[in-house]
Amino acid sequence: MTLPSPENPQNAPIWDNYVVAQVAQASLGAIPRHALAVGVEIAGKDVTLRFQLARETPDDDEDIEDIKDAFWVLVGNDVNIGVRTDVMSAPELEVRRGVRWIYRARLDD
Repeated sequence: MTLPSPENPQNAPIWDNYVVAQVAQASLGAIPRHALAVGVEIAGKDVTLRFQLARETPDDDEDIEDIKDAFWVLVGNDVNIGVRTDVMSAPELEVRRGVRWIYRARLDD
């Protein structure tokens, strides 16, 4: 089985959409408990999983590692996967070039 890549998207219409779909799949049942937001930053083969957490615990770190491992299985060795974790009081989902947010926690007002 050959996976899509930026140079050869095969059956994936757009590389970014493919990556977002695979991050969503990898995250099923594994969103960290203290996650405010989960997203992905895409720069060709360099993909960074982005986590905004209210606080960081060992369980959250384990969930993040599980998501990274599941994502790697889905996209293969040709993608460079990084992780960025930010601890903050509220999610910051401003649109930035290359960042796609797939999860935002519901916060009580």
